[in-house]
Amino acid sequence: MAKRANGEGTICKRSDGLWTAAITIGRDEKTGKLIRKYVYGKTKAEVQEKKAALLETNKGLSYIDADKITVAQWLEKWLHVYARTRVRQNTLEGYQFIVTNHVVPAVGTTKLSKLQATQIQAMINNILDNGGSPRLAEFSFAVLRAAIRQALKEELIYRDPTLAVSLPKKKKKEVVPLTDEQWTALLETASKPTYIFWYTALLLEWGTGIRRGELVGLRWSDIDFKRQTIFICRAAITTKDGPKISEPKSQKSRRTIPIPTTVVTELKKHKARQAAMRLKAKTWEDNDLVFPTRFGTLQDPCVVTRRFSRLVKAAGIPHISFHDLRHDHASRLFAQGEHPRDVQDRLGHSSITLTMDTYTHAMPGRQENIAGRLEENLPSCLAPATPTTRKFKIKKISLHQLTTTTGNSK
Repeated sequence: MAKRANGEGTICKRSDGLWTAAITIGRDEKTGKLIRKYVYGKTKAEVQEKKAALLETNKGLSYIDADKITVAQWLEKWLHVYARTRVRQNTLEGYQFIVTNHVVPAVGTTKLSKLQATQIQAMINNILDNGGSPRLAEFSFAVLRAAIRQALKEELIYRDPTLAVSLPKKKKKEVVPLTDEQWTALLETASKPTYIFWYTALLLEWGTGIRRGELVGLRWSDIDFKRQTIFICRAAITTKDGPKISEPKSQKSRRTIPIPTTVVTELKKHKARQAAMRLKAKTWEDNDLVFPTRFGTLQDPCVVTRRFSRLVKAAGIPHISFHDLRHDHASRLFAQGEHPRDVQDRLGHSSITLTMDTYTHAMPGRQENIAGRLEENLPSCLAPATPTTRKFKIKKISLHQLTTTTGNSK
């Protein structure tokens, strides 16, 4: 009998022609018996591939019995084994907050295999009834759904109770770009000594629409003054341990953005001011940051948000968030007739769908433009007479005749 290849494990062909393989994933805590998982396939190669995937999935995991484990216990394992490797620290902390404060109190004691759609629906309704926003309800549902779908992949459960849940309708926030007067008020207020950090930051935001974290995490080495571009390759995030530098939000977020000459000129001035400030400072930590604290350290994005709110109030304009400046940039690009794909690349959106869903309303005159172009391309029999053409009566024809006429004229 031929020896099995190294790593091939227990793979054999059954009497019905199917190939099968098994791996040991642990021992039963009470009986001490080995617990095995099986995979099946039509060919030996298919089973070998499934077995390798099963081994990778169960690496470092202890056996879990869905009839015994509660939703709270599975969520804890999901957070520390799966979610931790996929998202940034601040996102993981957001998941943990949702799990602790909204999901576990509602369904945490339920056995994972017994979780029902009605329980999840009750959780969502309770959040709304207690003053929570539709966004909070949807986010809580999304976190629970992600954990449940991982349990499905693990074959701990065999049905998805989230499929029958109804989510609340979200009110889409209307994106209204700032007026020229509002931008003038903001920049004039920011140019005062009290807000001097903000003038360059606002001008850069006006010219790029980058995210708050990307602005705070920007370094001088990311700016190419000769080519007049900035390279977005990192972002500042807020964590329970303080502000940190992290990877960009997505792969598409890593991008190079050309910037207007006026912005480049102001950045050079800002760099000179920062150099003078660094020389005067008693304590300065050189992190090469474009917009650091007065000690050269990384700013907390949440602190930046609060300071921006004070600046807006001082400028005497209606309340706007820092993120509204990003929306303003995109809206202006569409108003100028820029292509949606170019806007997507500039904003660092993960998909063109996100760009279109968010800013479709910001494309002025789209339907009017279509109507105008149709009018310019009327069939000759419908074209209006001009002073240089002979007047004639339009003969009514059917759609079938028009189609036939058009077809014969090709």
